[in-house]
Amino acid sequence: GGGRGAPRARVIPMATQAQAPEGLKLGEDFPYVCETCLGPNPYLRMLKMPFGRECKISGRPYTAFRWKPGTEARYKETIIAPEVAVAKGVCQTCLMDMTFNVPVAVRDTVLGVGPDASARPQSETNKEFYWDQQRKAFLEGRQDGAAAPGLLANASDLDKMRGMARSAPHYDRNLPKLCSFWIKGTCTRVLNRDCPYRPCNGTYRFPELNSNYKELSKDLTERLNKAGPVEVMKSLDPVVDDIKEKLLDSQRGNRTEAIRNRYHGVKDSLADKYFEKKGDRAKAKLEPPEDQGIATLFVGNLPQGCTKEELSDHFYAHGEISTIRVLDAKGCAFVEYRTRAGAEAAAEALAHSLTVRGQRVRVQWGKSKDERETRGKPTAAAATSGAAAEAKPWEAEAGPFGQPSFYPSMDPSAMGARPEK
Repeated sequence: GGGRGAPRARVIPMATQAQAPEGLKLGEDFPYVCETCLGPNPYLRMLKMPFGRECKISGRPYTAFRWKPGTEARYKETIIAPEVAVAKGVCQTCLMDMTFNVPVAVRDTVLGVGPDASARPQSETNKEFYWDQQRKAFLEGRQDGAAAPGLLANASDLDKMRGMARSAPHYDRNLPKLCSFWIKGTCTRVLNRDCPYRPCNGTYRFPELNSNYKELSKDLTERLNKAGPVEVMKSLDPVVDDIKEKLLDSQRGNRTEAIRNRYHGVKDSLADKYFEKKGDRAKAKLEPPEDQGIATLFVGNLPQGCTKEELSDHFYAHGEISTIRVLDAKGCAFVEYRTRAGAEAAAEALAHSLTVRGQRVRVQWGKSKDERETRGKPTAAAATSGAAAEAKPWEAEAGPFGQPSFYPSMDPSAMGARPEK
């Protein structure tokens, strides 16, 4: 067992690699993995298996690690050798890029690096020699994941990558696996609540459906919360059958082939979803409000300590700025232009692509004065109900053992302290 350190900065500030604790050697005593796969807990117990697994890419034995990222997560383990992961700059467990936490296909496409599967040795003899050399380079410290193809890119490419990357860890990747017996309606362990898989164990989150079938995912979650996994498993509703079929489709395929495709950046369905999301975001235009007097843009999710000068560098090119107001405590700012045309130009150009200090921020139109005033005032019904339900704790009912929850002396009007109006 052992603890883990803070994230280690690499060539680019968005690095997500988990740092090996002091005194432990990377690859031999600690895996080459990302912070998402390790989970949010800074302390965890890790099982080391010296030469206990065969690498899915090189076919060579390596020292594997197994751990549980959190109480609601499944056990995870490394699936490729450390020298194989470092050569490509990916996590040993999820095979995502260690700098931006995106699939290799996304990174290589955006940065203009082609798939390297054809460049690798194909024969068993050449493959053994190639990975043996990579292993020696890794042990001697001559192999560096930061120098993997495509990672040392120019500023414009890095901005594109930041637009594709997540701004926070996606821990749904660590969820327990789906129960295939529950999907087929034959799980017996769910009756005794002994099944460790979703949704039998009470975890009702389905990232397999969220990307393409959000309504079905929401419907399934509501059914499970209302009736429980046993009743939903036995349900004959055609909607439930359709949901189960889609969940089953998401689990089909050859796992080893999928691992190799993701590592080499070819035929990766997850990468296709990233590009679809990016395309939909690019097509989505930030509609300006009808009130022509609004020339203010709201900028959210700002990094701590962001200054007016930093924001001005991003916004001044689209029109003359009247004022910039930064609320550092709330991580947001308001940028007001002198003309409506300047605000519209900035909104169109920066709505889905603005990054500040490597962090993607949100740009929206500001609210009108009437909307702000209406939002801040309570409604008449709320004010009336609040006055009618004025709390008088000294008149509360007795506690579970007969004692009063509040004593008469707590009444502010008692003993002439303050006459009650």
